[in-house]
Amino acid sequence: MMLFQRSLAALSALFALAAQGAAPGVTANEILIGQDVDLTGAIAVRMKPLLQAADAYFDKVNAAGGVHGRKIKVARLDSGNKPDKTKENIKAFEKQGVFAMWAISGTGNVGAALPTLTEKRIPLVGSTSGADSFYAKRNPMLINLKAGYGDEIRRMMSHLKDTYTTRVSIVYIDNGFGKEALKSAQEAAKANNLEVASVLSHKEDGSDMDAVAQATAKAKPAAVLMLTLSGPAPKMIDAYSKTGHQAQVFALSIIASDALYKAIGDKSRGVIVTQVMPFPSDRNIAIVREYQDLVTPKGVKDFSHAGVEGYVYAKALVEGLQAAGRNPTRESLIAAFEKMEDKNLGGFKLSFSPEKHNGSDFVEITMIGREGKLVR
Repeated sequence: MMLFQRSLAALSALFALAAQGAAPGVTANEILIGQDVDLTGAIAVRMKPLLQAADAYFDKVNAAGGVHGRKIKVARLDSGNKPDKTKENIKAFEKQGVFAMWAISGTGNVGAALPTLTEKRIPLVGSTSGADSFYAKRNPMLINLKAGYGDEIRRMMSHLKDTYTTRVSIVYIDNGFGKEALKSAQEAAKANNLEVASVLSHKEDGSDMDAVAQATAKAKPAAVLMLTLSGPAPKMIDAYSKTGHQAQVFALSIIASDALYKAIGDKSRGVIVTQVMPFPSDRNIAIVREYQDLVTPKGVKDFSHAGVEGYVYAKALVEGLQAAGRNPTRESLIAAFEKMEDKNLGGFKLSFSPEKHNGSDFVEITMIGREGKLVR
């Protein structure tokens, strides 16, 4: 009798959802979220701690009953950081009927996904890309959960000006992210009256890094702005150290400073890195404490900005799903974020509006110190 009653209740819930016109990916017990992510390419090293923290949070939420009684299921496909693969993956997710996309990795990949997502009205909640093309103009289906590369670069160039460093070289990776970042860097250098000594690109696989480093060193810059990804970043630092030229090296948050130190050790010491997430070792920040306490039992010993980022992305998605209501639609999810004003996730705030889909402009400057420890 009890089993019959449970089955009847489950069927009733399904019929209720059908009557209400349930959104794709939403059942009585589950919400299906898609993620196109680099698991094997140039930024895979950064994605590992991000996904580990995010999955730990989703597990916690699901164990407590999920969101309005529905568990979150993340369907994940590897892009290898290749935009063409992302296009294939998005088609697969569309056929699978995901409710929304979440935390796509890679600038070119986000660019490859957005046309279809926008046309099909599928929300994308967060991405690892901070490219200006996704921030300067509001996309109705894109919700940005961190500061953009433009914010990081402008903060960096302002720091150079404040420290009386006037001659800078730029090295960028030859892909969608690098070209977007280069444009922002050139504009910020001009705005701060900085001289650009040289501009050079490098291949995604880093096979030309020695030649690029030598050419950059010949320009004798006081600072080198490294606009690259976590995969090739160690090769760039290593190659430049071999030139014998002394220059202050700057990099964006996406290089994953912890992974950089693990790859090349003390050669990374002194590299200045902008960060868009709270300091991962500062337990005075509530969301950092939550992150640490959740991932430590999972075997994580090295706390990282990438880990905090994954935790923030997961928590923000859950907040959005909760606010979207008991019978969520894709439209109600976007509306839920647009109504979030100064939403405090625990020392990290998100603020949106119908006109503004960029939730954060938080940027701070850190430096890789002794034994890879970050200092502020």
